Amino acid sequence: MHKNVRIIVVLGLILNILLTVIKISAGLIGDSYSLFSDGINSLSDVVISITLILTIKYASKKPDKDHPYGHEKYEAVINMFLGIFLLVTAILLSLNSILSIETFKEPKTFTIVIAVIAIFIKIVIYQINIIGYKKYNQVSLKADAYNHLGDILATSLSLISIILARNNIKYMENIAAVLISVIIFINGLKVIKDATNYMVDLSPKKSFNKKVKEFINSIDGVIKIDDYKSRLHVKNIYIDVEIQVDRNLSLIDAHKIAEDVHIKVENKFKEVLHCMVHVNPSKEVSELNEWSFQ
Repeated sequence: MHKNVRIIVVLGLILNILLTVIKISAGLIGDSYSLFSDGINSLSDVVISITLILTIKYASKKPDKDHPYGHEKYEAVINMFLGIFLLVTAILLSLNSILSIETFKEPKTFTIVIAVIAIFIKIVIYQINIIGYKKYNQVSLKADAYNHLGDILATSLSLISIILARNNIKYMENIAAVLISVIIFINGLKVIKDATNYMVDLSPKKSFNKKVKEFINSIDGVIKIDDYKSRLHVKNIYIDVEIQVDRNLSLIDAHKIAEDVHIKVENKFKEVLHCMVHVNPSKEVSELNEWSFQ
């Protein structure tokens, strides 16, 4: 699985390097400031792709003595830095666009062709990352897909601005460059938000927790759930649950029920990496009857 994920990231890296060289060169030679800015954006993608390759290498390592829960959270840490990198890139591009707003040169015709080709390539990279994320549940591919989607919008803005600038509508190149920076900034915020959620053990969606609780309550021997907690571990989920069982059961029988819950939850919900079950004895029969009428 991880080999195929690396192939996807490496493919994206190669195409991003190609796009970076083409956009920056075309922007400088063809007098297109927005295409040049988009080229700098692609350069940041190259850095991101290289970082993702290193991230996947470490995140896919098996649990060891010092990391009994595995190394998946390396992805969250790296995604945080990627998000910050995107924010800084967006701010620098925006400032540069504003400072050079008085400069105007009509972009050359071939820059339109370059922009169209770049959009097509980015659409292909985006689709590959989305398919890879859905198939392998690799968070890094999702973060990279967000970035590629932003690139598609950014290059589209560049294309529109080039066409308008060639019709002597001044400053559209600079305005497009600022808008490109905004797109990069928004994508950076999204990546940081996801990374933060993974790092602070965010609970899965309420709908997921509801399904798990209903399933546990349906298992033979479980009287009720006394306590339930769940947390995201990047692409996996950990569950801690306290179940109430008949107080008259032997330790062995109570353990069998707990083991049954543990195994069935992990088999039913593939995203659950581990379900920890604690058993509580039921209350006295008289107390249970009194409680049931309240």
